[in-house]
Amino acid sequence: MISILLLTKNILVEKELQKKLQRLNYEVFCCSNMLYLMTQQTRKLPLINYFDYVILSETISENEMQQILAVLPESKTILRKLEKEPEKQIEGIDGWISETATVEELRETLCRWEKRPVSQEAILSLVGNRIGEESAIQTTGTLSLSKLERRALEKLYQANGKVISREALCDYLWKDGATKSRLAQLSILIKKLRIAFQKDGIAGETVQTSWGEGYLLTNTALEYYEQEREQERLLS
Repeated sequence: MISILLLTKNILVEKELQKKLQRLNYEVFCCSNMLYLMTQQTRKLPLINYFDYVILSETISENEMQQILAVLPESKTILRKLEKEPEKQIEGIDGWISETATVEELRETLCRWEKRPVSQEAILSLVGNRIGEESAIQTTGTLSLSKLERRALEKLYQANGKVISREALCDYLWKDGATKSRLAQLSILIKKLRIAFQKDGIAGETVQTSWGEGYLLTNTALEYYEQEREQERLLS
């Protein structure tokens, strides 16, 4: 199924267009919270990779549109929703659509501007595809983590850059002390956390080892995870 992200300041005014697109069997996500995120920060949101089309509502100003275009991937088909055809081509916009267009006109317009389907890899990176112990996946923004990995990351995050001993982490995660087996499992879990950050495009050190003491999150990891938590909160 082809997915469409409809960015707007007022989801109520988009009901008619959303209804027509759904009749064409498009998956439509109408959102104002993501609009806020895109105009408040310059960091690209990996969640955008899930969508084939991005439609910018007429409720969005020209200035806001330019801010949004700055963080949208070039691979996306970007359409502007307008009441009438623009007098000239809008830079950065592939085409335009009207709410008054018939279902048939919308179908032909979207087919005309289709670029490419979302890759399976992009979808899997969003929903999680890791199998193993504690394999139930919880996504934090775009970080795909198992329940156990999520708990460990939350504990490290709550420490706010301070070291948490390996023994304390073991006791928190498993409640049966820092046995040799648990310490070995912890080492593997920390490695998976680092890999999760790397897969999300975060360069440099994220989960730091303080030899003889334990682990801590670097400022880079703390700031990124804070943004992920805020993104998740606004989209919930």
